[in-house]
Amino acid sequence: MQFYFTSMKVCFERYKKKLWLRWFYIIIYIFWIAPIQAQNNEVIYGHPFITNYSAASYKAGIQNWDIIQGSNGRIFVANNLGLLEFDGNSWKRFGLNNTKVRSAFWGEDGKIYVGSQADFGFLSPNEKGELEYNSLADSLPEGLKDFDETWKVYSVGKKIFYCTFKRIYVYEDGKTSTIDADERLDISFLVENQIYTQIQGKGLYFANEDGFEIIQNGDFFKDKRISNILSFGKGQWLITTFSHGVYIYDGSIRPFELDDSFWKNDFLINYSTRLKNGNLALATQNAGLFVLDNSGRLVIHLDKESGLMDLTINYVFEDAQQGLWLAMNNGVARVDLNSPFSSIDDRMGLLGSGYAALKTDQGVYLGTNNGLFLWKNGKVKFVEGTAGQVYSIQNIYGKLILGHHNGTFLVEDLRAKQISTEQGAWLFKKYPSKSNFLIQGNYTGLSLFEWKDNTLQFIQKIKGFDESSRVMEFDGNTLWIAHGYKGVFKIKFNDDLTEVVESKVYDSRQGFPTNVLINVYKIANQLIFTANGGFYGYDPSTDSFKPLAEYNDLFRYGTVMADLEPDDLGNIYFIEQTKLGVIQPQPNHQLKLHYAPFNKIKSLWNDDLANIIALDNQNILIGGKEGFIHYNPQKDIPQENVTPVIFREISNQGVENQMIFSGHTSSGEMPSSLINREFSFAQNSFSFDFVTPHFESGSEILYQYLLENYDEDWSDWTYDTRKEYTNLREGNYVFKVRAKTIFDEITPTAEFAFIIRPPFYRTFWAYGILSIGVICVLFLGFRWLDKKHKSETQELEQEKNKALLRKDSEIESLTQKSEKEIMKLRNSKLQAEVDFKNQELTSSAMHLIQKNQLLNTVKNSLKNLVKDEKSSPLNTQLNRLIKQIDKDLEGGEEWTQFAENFDQVHGNFITRLKEKYPDLTPQEIKFSAYIRMNLNTKEIANLLGISVRGVEIGRYRVRKKLGLTRQDNLSDFLLRF
Repeated sequence: MQFYFTSMKVCFERYKKKLWLRWFYIIIYIFWIAPIQAQNNEVIYGHPFITNYSAASYKAGIQNWDIIQGSNGRIFVANNLGLLEFDGNSWKRFGLNNTKVRSAFWGEDGKIYVGSQADFGFLSPNEKGELEYNSLADSLPEGLKDFDETWKVYSVGKKIFYCTFKRIYVYEDGKTSTIDADERLDISFLVENQIYTQIQGKGLYFANEDGFEIIQNGDFFKDKRISNILSFGKGQWLITTFSHGVYIYDGSIRPFELDDSFWKNDFLINYSTRLKNGNLALATQNAGLFVLDNSGRLVIHLDKESGLMDLTINYVFEDAQQGLWLAMNNGVARVDLNSPFSSIDDRMGLLGSGYAALKTDQGVYLGTNNGLFLWKNGKVKFVEGTAGQVYSIQNIYGKLILGHHNGTFLVEDLRAKQISTEQGAWLFKKYPSKSNFLIQGNYTGLSLFEWKDNTLQFIQKIKGFDESSRVMEFDGNTLWIAHGYKGVFKIKFNDDLTEVVESKVYDSRQGFPTNVLINVYKIANQLIFTANGGFYGYDPSTDSFKPLAEYNDLFRYGTVMADLEPDDLGNIYFIEQTKLGVIQPQPNHQLKLHYAPFNKIKSLWNDDLANIIALDNQNILIGGKEGFIHYNPQKDIPQENVTPVIFREISNQGVENQMIFSGHTSSGEMPSSLINREFSFAQNSFSFDFVTPHFESGSEILYQYLLENYDEDWSDWTYDTRKEYTNLREGNYVFKVRAKTIFDEITPTAEFAFIIRPPFYRTFWAYGILSIGVICVLFLGFRWLDKKHKSETQELEQEKNKALLRKDSEIESLTQKSEKEIMKLRNSKLQAEVDFKNQELTSSAMHLIQKNQLLNTVKNSLKNLVKDEKSSPLNTQLNRLIKQIDKDLEGGEEWTQFAENFDQVHGNFITRLKEKYPDLTPQEIKFSAYIRMNLNTKEIANLLGISVRGVEIGRYRVRKKLGLTRQDNLSDFLLRF
């Protein structure tokens, strides 16, 4: 048969490039070769992912007794301090009369039926979605309140059975009846819609309306305390006891044998259950959890070394996502037992990060940065002499060869023998045309080894190439070596392989997007190169690299592969910078990218030298930051039901804070009273708390929301589980929210529709009242105007008559006034002419001021030039120019014209002033004229070309010559002169 298998592989290699032949090989492999190989394929397993919840995290008692799941996905836990609720994000506790809750049951009517110490009853949601507890025990007659513990709660049809150690209470249609017993009862059980109970010292009984009847051979259990009864095949039960083992019951009783390789007689079974996949789960008092197959073989054993907080497990519950919840004596745990992923790490004795693995007949060798280990039957042993960084473990001609930081080793009998001291032994590749020779890549180049005398012998260091050679593949006798940041090398050797005779580097100049992060892999005997930009193939006709659209179409541009690993079925497992997954061939000659389940572990893989190893088709190992992550494709089954988004709380803010909805319903749907509920405009702010109880995703759930009639589009994905809207306008709104799990599953949309009424001043009635008011105001206004118009008309008639009487007298006086007006007009004309002249004088003065300012500035600049310039001819010219400016500043001609105009306007002021005060100099005459024009000191200084201080001195001299005293005002005097 081995011959056929080898022949098929050769045939496949020959026609590997044709996809239909690939599928032909896959089919033959699955139905012919795989069953033969499966005999030797042992499924490897590690520890499942476990999430522990301590009493500090859920803020209640340490002991937990029962676990159920609601129709909306929430988990409820019976705890010493009440009933706990967990929605995947936060815990909540319900006190329930401050008693220890022992059991809980989710009813078809949406109520939670609970049993506790000296009490039992149910929780149901009110109109606001708040859970309220209703005690049924409080309403019992006094004679029926003498029970201590309600240990179990079951449902058969519409009947709810509260099972105590005194009697069984039956609740139906709001009434409570009892099934009484003469002796003390033990734990009760529900099997195939029938209640069974154990009576101490007598055996196993079934309950009916009249009491209890012993079952066939039930007395066998009179001294064996039963922990649970399970249906186990047609007409069979599996009965577990606390301390007397496990039995098969079908009328007769026989032991269900448990192998002593994992089971000890002193293990106490607190509870047992049948899982959805048919396996059995045994929860023990002192040894943790055992999961067995139908024949009693151990599937997995979980204890503190596996990651549990406690060894005492009181109850096991399998949720809708097939996760196992464990109610422990100290805390709560959830185990992802059916996940395709598990961990092989220090809990099993494997130390360090994972780098290499190889499956052999002895077991699975695992290489880490702390050495080489052998995994066998769930146990890990260290290989002596391998402490340190392991890079590769290869089977070469039946011998295990270890590539290590310290060199190359031969591994035999859990010991390592060094065969080469060349440091940094990455890996070996057989030389294609001389298969007894092997090329090894290491830190500083290449080494040559030969398989001789049934052992691997080091020959020499290969000359002519000294680059690190971690990633390499042969294409014929040509060796391609990928370098981390220099590109990829094409290597050819001489005839005896001792020297590199040709070496060419390929980088961005030959088709790669960059020179870094280039790798080479051999997939189905074809070389595939990956770079920072996708997949590439070598084109020998152009001696360059071209993109491979077949693979690049699966990934966005810029993808960077860290590792590729094919299996025998044509799948290609990959590690990319942002995701892990598998490329799967499809019957339609297309490729499919499957990566969503791998999102769970993308933060756990070893990002140093990322590696993924296909040991066989059922066992894929991914190098992890701690050990390895094991992937079993057979367990990678899509979830049929997507966990919904639920509203945890909806509140309303405004004038007052209101709780609208607290998250619980009997039907799973929003209460009808809350659909399209109306709110006043004063309550126009809302808060929405939401969650998706997808426990496998943990805190890695993203949310997206939209408020219709407010938001234009869905929000960006966010981890926030709360959204607030404030000061919404009136209108109809629908708040929508959806979630995306860690596996990229998008949940159905949860909605809450509501209406905000407009403020009163924007209501129909307000607009109606306002319209009526406007009409009334307009009517009254028009009426008042009409009345006013009539009154004014009468007054105008009266005024008209009076006006006629006055008109005659006015005509007489008008004649007299006309002459006065004519004189007034003449005077006004003259005054206007004076004002115009005065404006001209002022404008002329302003022009003079501006001109003099400019000339002074220029003169000062010229003086500075004279001081700085040493050239005598130039200084002479500059001094002439300064004198010309001084002459222009004196302004004789301009002053003559100004004086004539000034006298015309101011009644020969200058002429009169000269005649009366002949001692006044021309400068003092100008000074007096400018003062009469109300020019300020600075303006006078600019006109006269003197300083402000010179103006003050001039005022003093004029006052003296005019004979004014200190009390006389110079300006007033000149204005009156």
